[in-house]
Amino acid sequence: MNLLKNKAVQYTILAFVVALIPLLLDINRSTLTLWNMVIIYAIIAIGFNILLGYAGQISLGHAAFMGLGAYIAANLTGNLELPFLLSLVLSGLIPMVIGLILGLVALRLEGHYLAIATLGFGVAIQQVFKEWTAFTNGFSGVRADNPVIFGLEISEREHYFILGMIILLLLVLFAHYLLKSKTGRALLAMRDSEHAAQAMGVSLFKYKLIAFAASAFYAGIAGGLFMHLIRFTEPNAWGITLSLNLLAMVVIGGLATIGGSIIGAGFIVMVPEFIKDIEFLASIKSFATIFTGFAMIFVIMFFPHGIARIGTQIKIALLNRRNSRVDKGKGGAPNGRSKG
Repeated sequence: MNLLKNKAVQYTILAFVVALIPLLLDINRSTLTLWNMVIIYAIIAIGFNILLGYAGQISLGHAAFMGLGAYIAANLTGNLELPFLLSLVLSGLIPMVIGLILGLVALRLEGHYLAIATLGFGVAIQQVFKEWTAFTNGFSGVRADNPVIFGLEISEREHYFILGMIILLLLVLFAHYLLKSKTGRALLAMRDSEHAAQAMGVSLFKYKLIAFAASAFYAGIAGGLFMHLIRFTEPNAWGITLSLNLLAMVVIGGLATIGGSIIGAGFIVMVPEFIKDIEFLASIKSFATIFTGFAMIFVIMFFPHGIARIGTQIKIALLNRRNSRVDKGKGGAPNGRSKG
């Protein structure tokens, strides 16, 4: 029973159960594609939450890292014919190095200045995607084949879903142990107050670099998985809209929570698909984007800790109300008459 209370064990059991669903139920290909997209965006959302929710560092250019991971994966498996798993690791490691460079910039900036700088970074990288045709093939885009692991081609969506769940589980466990360690406590201290963190001996240089590097690694892995799922990409896919959607995933799901990142990814990916099935809403141009914006405002106003913590927030509110009634009862005289 104590083992079942372990968070890592809970994540593993849940991932195993979810991975079995496509094998036990008859689910159509389009739905499985959506589920795979949820996994991919959950991966990048977890990395982004490490940066924003735990370290308190904003980035509006994170789509660039995901795009970079996608192009790297396509070129490594296509042009260089490297194994899929090796190319996937490299599609995370190379953006991680660039993330370290962006982390150096973050040492001198904070708040809205950092947001503007990362926005500029994202726009610049997207322009590089458009112009560097030898690497990206410009607006014509690049294609990728189905991944091959140990000689087995993964062409079915349910098999790709299982692969994605395994990778998601590994990255969730890594994030869990990272954030429970000294590094996680240092990131939280830095988020709450950089000056107080420095006074306690926390190196801002070290932990800002860790936060940006980790989040870029997760984004690159997500990009590599995206490339081999959709098997095509072009520069317009990696713009500011995607970066804002990543921000929405973390805010709506819940800052500083791994589960919230997954919930937020599911919300942003699945809700627009449900909206398409509602005829009068589907006719409104860009309604999904409008809905996402209103959802962010609603969550920030009424559930600032995100969807993942709604239950806890309601429980605390009810407990506070009950305690308030008890205090009033103690302050009153018998038969409800005031002491005065």
